[in-house]
Amino acid sequence: MTDFRSSMLEIIRGDIPDGLLFVPRLDIWYNRNKSRGSLPPGYENLSLIDISSKLGVGYHSVIPDFIRSVPLEDLYHRALGVYNNPDFPYRVDFSSIDFTVEKRENELKVTYYTSKGEITTRINFGPELFDSGSTIPEILEPAIKSKEDYYRLTEIFSKIKIYSTPEKYRIYHDRIGEAGIAVAFLSLACGPMQHIMRDLRKYDEFCFDIYDNPSELDMCAEPLGAIYEEMINSVSDTNAEVVLFGANYDETITYRPFFEKYIAPWLNRAADKIHSYGMSLLTHTDGENQGLLGSFKECRFDIADSICPAPMTKVPFEEYRDFFRDRATIWGGIPSLLLLKSHCSEMEFRDFIHKIIEKGKPYDRLILGIADTTPPDAEFNRIKYIVEQCSKINI
Repeated sequence: MTDFRSSMLEIIRGDIPDGLLFVPRLDIWYNRNKSRGSLPPGYENLSLIDISSKLGVGYHSVIPDFIRSVPLEDLYHRALGVYNNPDFPYRVDFSSIDFTVEKRENELKVTYYTSKGEITTRINFGPELFDSGSTIPEILEPAIKSKEDYYRLTEIFSKIKIYSTPEKYRIYHDRIGEAGIAVAFLSLACGPMQHIMRDLRKYDEFCFDIYDNPSELDMCAEPLGAIYEEMINSVSDTNAEVVLFGANYDETITYRPFFEKYIAPWLNRAADKIHSYGMSLLTHTDGENQGLLGSFKECRFDIADSICPAPMTKVPFEEYRDFFRDRATIWGGIPSLLLLKSHCSEMEFRDFIHKIIEKGKPYDRLILGIADTTPPDAEFNRIKYIVEQCSKINI
C-alpha cells in the first residue's frame, strides 16, 4: 500500500516527487451513488476509503461529512456557522445558551432566547438531503433578519465556549492512517466578517449592512473573533500535519478590498500560529480567483486547496502553476465539469489531462485533484483514466 500521507507531506514541503500524485475528493460522488445504488461494479460494497485504495489514489479528507458522521444534536447550530463533529480538534459548548429545536419532515428549526429577544433559524435536514449526497445542510432561514438580531447574536456568541479535544483528533488521524492526510478542521469561514457574510446574513443584505450598520457588524464580530482564536489554539496539542482554515474565495463575493481588510489578516494570523506549531495551513480557494491573485501574494498559507482553472474559471492552469510555485502547494487543478459527458467530450477531457500532466512538471508543490469535488454523475472511466495517466509518469 502506498503511503500517501508521507508522499503528500513531502510535496507540501517542496520536495520533487517521483511522479504526479492524484488525491481526488470523492465524498459527494460516493454518497449520491451509494444512495441510488449506482456505484460502479466491484465497488458497490466498499467504503469510500477502500474505494480510494482500490483505485490507487490518495484518500481526500479535508472537508468533513457534517451530516452522516455526527449525532443530530451536533447540527442544531449549523445556521450559526458553529457546529461540532467527532473529528474536530475542538468541541463547541452551547450549554449556556437557551434554545429549543423543532424537527420537521425536511428541516430543523431552532429558536434561541436572549435578553434582547428571540432568533430563529432553519436548515434542511431529512431524506432528500441524505439522498442528494451533500455533506452539509443548507441554511433555509439565516439568523440575522434585522438590525436587532446583531445584538441578540452578540449575546449568544459571548456565551459560547471552545474546548480543545486532541484525543478526538488523534482517533481521526489514526483512522485515516497512510491513506492520506487527516486535515484538522477549524472553520470554513476565515474570520468573523466572512462568517457573518456566509452563514448569518443573506448576502445582499450583508452588503448593505457593511455600509449602513458597520457598528453592529463590529459588535457581533468581537465575540466571534474570540471564538476563532480558541479554535486556532485548539490544534496546538494535536499531532496534525495540516490544518484547514477558511474557504470559498471569489473575486465577486469576497471582492478584493473585503478580502484584504477582513480575510487576509485572519489567514495570516492563523498561518503564523499554525506554523509555530510545526504545521501547514490549508485554505480552500475554490472560486473565481483572477481578481484575488494579487491579494494572495500577501498571504502566508501553505496549500491552495481545490484550485479550479479554466475553462471553469478565468485563470489557466499554467498561470496558477507559475503564481503558486514558490508560494504554496496546489491541490486540485481538474475542473469538475470535465468529468461529465454532458459538458465535455472524451477528446477534450483527455487533451486537458495530457496538458496538465505536461505543464505541471516537475510536480513539486502539486497534488492533483478534482475541483471542487467529483460530481455525482461523473464518468467513472474518466477518473480511472486520470489514475492510469498518472501511473505512467516517470521523472
